[in-house]
Amino acid sequence: MTNISVQERRVDTVGVVMYLLAAFLFALNGSMSKLAMSSGLEPAQLTQLRSGGAMVVLVVFVALTNRKAFRIQRGELLFLLAYGVIAFVLVQFLYFYTVSLLPLGLGTLLIFLAPVVVALWVRFGKKEPVSNRLWVAIVLSLFGLALVAQVWQGFSLNLVGVFAGLMCAVILALYWLLGEAGQKKRDGVSLTMWGFIFATLTWSILQPWWNFPWSILGEMSTPETSFFPSLPIWGIMLWGVLLGTIAPFLLVLGSLRRIGAQRAGIVATTEPLWAGLIAIVVLGETLNWIQALGGTIVVVGVVLAETSRRMSAVEDAESLPNPI
Repeated sequence: MTNISVQERRVDTVGVVMYLLAAFLFALNGSMSKLAMSSGLEPAQLTQLRSGGAMVVLVVFVALTNRKAFRIQRGELLFLLAYGVIAFVLVQFLYFYTVSLLPLGLGTLLIFLAPVVVALWVRFGKKEPVSNRLWVAIVLSLFGLALVAQVWQGFSLNLVGVFAGLMCAVILALYWLLGEAGQKKRDGVSLTMWGFIFATLTWSILQPWWNFPWSILGEMSTPETSFFPSLPIWGIMLWGVLLGTIAPFLLVLGSLRRIGAQRAGIVATTEPLWAGLIAIVVLGETLNWIQALGGTIVVVGVVLAETSRRMSAVEDAESLPNPI
């Protein structure tokens, strides 16, 4: 019994560490992406290039490990198309657009209100029971956001950026709900591969590749602080694909298998905190103590919302990592 308990604790520890590392990589990618955007890449162009690169890597990976995943079942095509557009076009674009207008930590914080949206949908859309802590979570989140925005000073944040962040939270919640349905027919890796395929096709129509400003990739980023060096834009984008998208995604999937979606969702709330700390070093962004307190209160609210939903074992196994 003791050996089993020790083994379970080791599995839990590995799962938590995997998600902490994934959250760190996702957060660091946010700062790296802001460096690329400050050098001239538009949020839409950044999203397009990241989607295309991730698609290539995942197609090769699935071709080597699970060729059956390339088969699309009857009635699955429209779902995969909608999933790709929602998860890997809208979510990623709104994320990059939000952090281009707001400090990285604050923008990430807004987007991570998605668990509150999911819990509200479960309560009022699916009419399933949720814990009463949901209402405490909503109050804390709103109060924390009021502190972050310092509303008594006339709301100093960019309103367009705030609206984009809230919209991203809603779309991210929709992505999670669609992911639960999608993984009833296929695994998370192949589902993500098809998402990136259709996202890349969508961007190729909206922004043909021959109009892409490839010359920007040869330029160097402008250092925002003395702590972080100038980097080639092509290197930042390569980082964004391999260590900002693929690596953390696989880490999250491994973590979900070990600790389940609900506990993983709680660990995921470290990403806004990582984002804020990394942005201080990489971008020179700072928060005053009131905003930092507000951000902490929002994270507490998100954790309460995450635990308010009474997830079944099936739903727990089907949850997906963030596409940002």
